[in-house]
Amino acid sequence: MELNIKALPVSEENYEETMTGIVEPYLKRVGKDGFFDGFDGRPIHYEQYTLEDPVGTVVIVHGFTESAEKFHEMSYSFLQMGMNVFAVDNRGHGRSARLNPGDPETVAVGKFTDYVNDLNCFMTKVVLKVRPDLPRYLYAHSMGGAISVQYLQTYPHAFDKAVLSSPMIKANTANLPQGLVLAIAIPMVLLGKGKKRPGFMGGFDPAKTWEDSHDTSKARFDYYMKKRIADPALQTSAPSYNWTKEAVLVTKKNLDPARCAKIECPVLLCQPEEDGAVIPEAEERFVSLLPNGRLRRFTNCRHEIYLSVDETVLDYLQTIEAFLKNG
Repeated sequence: MELNIKALPVSEENYEETMTGIVEPYLKRVGKDGFFDGFDGRPIHYEQYTLEDPVGTVVIVHGFTESAEKFHEMSYSFLQMGMNVFAVDNRGHGRSARLNPGDPETVAVGKFTDYVNDLNCFMTKVVLKVRPDLPRYLYAHSMGGAISVQYLQTYPHAFDKAVLSSPMIKANTANLPQGLVLAIAIPMVLLGKGKKRPGFMGGFDPAKTWEDSHDTSKARFDYYMKKRIADPALQTSAPSYNWTKEAVLVTKKNLDPARCAKIECPVLLCQPEEDGAVIPEAEERFVSLLPNGRLRRFTNCRHEIYLSVDETVLDYLQTIEAFLKNG
């Protein structure tokens, strides 16, 4: 199939002007947003973008403290590939329901499988209502990658292909052994403080700069940071004790050989040159357990490959499009 991404859809040069003058108006024209009931009835927010003659459907699952809105450039790029796009705000993020509305900057969750069950609701209640005949592709980043791994392990025929970008197969727990992290988090959960953030964790920092971020593109970082400063719904910043516990426990399922053997669709794992958020060796182990998995490394990038310098983003998009359309 012919590939559409021959040049970068959005460049760092005049990035904000392009996003506000071209990309955002286009997304508004071809898209809509709304809410569906999550597995427990809580409202979960999503964005939907459709074309007149699409060649496939992409479902975007964002990472920890992110939102569907952070992926507007990616949504636009997938549309340029000829894909319909559906993006979800995972519970506790963006405009979706929170378990701790009194502290919207802290991400709380009951069980990690709550995210997986919400994603299944999204598929059945929203995505599959629009052109169910099209090939379906999953694109997930970081925490969204862990959600997606468990979804694919549970529903192996839901997608034709999957792209996992810096997936949270095993979280980087700041040089603390995972057993020690659990030893800290579990008692706090048992004491009824599961929805609270650890005392040493700060909240949203509007002064954070791209040098200290997971990005190598200042223009891309600055654009979304400006949105976050203006919108409290986008200011999630810290984990709760229970989220921390669940994020550690998810590793065992992610790397379970029997569960991974159930993932039948081709999987492309995109790995950055530098990653301080997840453990690269766990990603490599995960790919080795898949019936049809491959790993592609990218240079000049950190954890958020999609917010890298132009050269890297173009390589990233072309690699993803070639994988989705031609394998």
